[in-house]
Amino acid sequence: MLGERIALLRRGQGWSQAYLAQMLHISPSAVGMYEQGRREPSLDALMELARVFGVTADYLLTGQPVCPADKAVMDRVLQQSVQTRRGSRRFSREELAVLLEAMLTEA
Repeated sequence: MLGERIALLRRGQGWSQAYLAQMLHISPSAVGMYEQGRREPSLDALMELARVFGVTADYLLTGQPVCPADKAVMDRVLQQSVQTRRGSRRFSREELAVLLEAMLTEA
């Protein structure tokens, strides 16, 4: 689920994999592998991901918002995702799982 959270947060910001890679000083293929779950980010990369997305590392790893900032970021990403998906392709199974998880942890 880490990969799905990274992809959802990245898309919520409107960033390409290449742009996120540039921010993290890694290759775009590394970002793609993180999102696909084919590779795990190093501890340094995980902390940098948390910093650029404005969430905690705990949130990236568990999906549990542990502070108001995490919840605010997730709320904004969810709202943007829903708005940008209207009229476009359906959510993937993985995206729905991340969205449902976020909604359940909000309650």
